Amino acid sequence: MPTPFRCSPSSLLLAFAMAAAFNAPAQAATHRLQLDLDARDHSHPEQATAEDWKLVDEQQFFLQTPPNSFTGLYRSQGIATDSRRWFFSWQYGLEIADNKFQSVRRNSSFQLPMNLVPGIPTSLLAQGLNHIGDIDYYNGIIYASLDTTSGYTNGHVALYNASDLTYTGVSYPLTGAPSNPHKDVASWVAVDAKRHYGYGKEWQSGNTINVYNLPDWSFNRTITMDTALENIQGAKVHGDWLYMSSNNTTQSVYRVNLINGHVQELFRLPTPVGDREVEGIALREGPGDELNVYVEMVVDPDRSGQNFTNPNLHVSLYHYRHEAR
Repeated sequence: MPTPFRCSPSSLLLAFAMAAAFNAPAQAATHRLQLDLDARDHSHPEQATAEDWKLVDEQQFFLQTPPNSFTGLYRSQGIATDSRRWFFSWQYGLEIADNKFQSVRRNSSFQLPMNLVPGIPTSLLAQGLNHIGDIDYYNGIIYASLDTTSGYTNGHVALYNASDLTYTGVSYPLTGAPSNPHKDVASWVAVDAKRHYGYGKEWQSGNTINVYNLPDWSFNRTITMDTALENIQGAKVHGDWLYMSSNNTTQSVYRVNLINGHVQELFRLPTPVGDREVEGIALREGPGDELNVYVEMVVDPDRSGQNFTNPNLHVSLYHYRHEAR
């Protein structure tokens, strides 16, 4: 079951008191990150050729470098890009960073001892929507998945202006397939501009992708995959494929074909020492047919219980590149 350093399912973050539903800074109930470490891998997809994907870079964003900066915290749930800037999410807000990952703007803040100014508007917090997961970007809008940490049964997508991270005032409830309409269906959202659809998936093991109509995110149908997947933390569309990051036991990156449902395991992420949790995913095209994949991972090398004062607690951003042969 997902917890707050999770995006969907995974949550980096805090179990903040519902006082966060107000505009004033809130006092959090704890200053430790909580990870879901009970994932089970029930999938056996086709493996793509590992040599096709190369790890070319790793960025590390620490919570305490500089001291009390919490840079990693603000990048602990999701990631998206417009090819010029980066957009990050954490449980309670959003961030814009430049191409060199320098922060440009945030719509929320956090400081010890647990003082929170959320970027989730009061109207949504009042509905219990206190957890942002992975996000996507399209046409000047950031699409943020939202749910409640009290059971993960109130999935929504909220729309923010990408220029300044202000809430547009528009949000839509997410209803999954009839077999599971509400349970943990908003760990992430992905936008398919070509087909005018949005996508999502339940956190638990399952072989379907939820397809939503745009712009109102009403349920359309499901895509049946040929392999069941679980603990998907983020996803993005490229061509006919949906690329997905998972926090299962292999911490793999997959893609599913949106036409026929075929699943491929592309690669498995590094396994640094300590507790780790995979989060969101982003894609960027390069020259020719080059495709770049970026995946977030929360890393607690000391197994400190995700203590916010731990100087080693950080988010790693792994950059993989695929060059067509």
